[in-house]
Amino acid sequence: MGQPNSKDGLLQQTAFQPLQQEAFQGLQQAASLKGLLKPFKGKGELSQFADLCRAQESGLKALAQEVLNQARRYPFTLVPVRLTEQNTQAGTQFLRWQQVTDRRMGVGVWADMMGSSRTPEPMLHDLYAMELQRITLNMQMSLMHSIAKQAAECAEKMGQAQAVYIARLQQLNNHSPLRAP
Repeated sequence: MGQPNSKDGLLQQTAFQPLQQEAFQGLQQAASLKGLLKPFKGKGELSQFADLCRAQESGLKALAQEVLNQARRYPFTLVPVRLTEQNTQAGTQFLRWQQVTDRRMGVGVWADMMGSSRTPEPMLHDLYAMELQRITLNMQMSLMHSIAKQAAECAEKMGQAQAVYIARLQQLNNHSPLRAP
């Protein structure tokens, strides 16, 4: 199924190359969600899992840079909208569309550009493919960041539970009657 074009019935993707499965293989081999669904036995395992999620997030940031590098090249420099990176206070990085002239951001900026008669028809498929890539990467970044945050918080709670448990055991040992050997 293709998109309509006045020439041959399809708009061809020419300038933007979406990330392929190979780009994600290193991240897939490093971890999977199976690591999330197991009985964590303590703070250390959860801390390791949080670190793994952070590493995955870093890998996704590198993939986002690949997309941004393409978006910053010709012919995308011809349109009045840019794909940019936005870093949040929480430390997450997302890809956002930004209007060059007034710095407005968001998917509405992209939609306006797509609907504009000034956007070259041959670029429509590339811009659509770029938007799909942006949506996917942002979802993946959000998930990895959230899972890492939750795992780190759970590791901290397990550490607190362990401290309470050890304190109680020490209290019991300090107050137990002495027994003869």
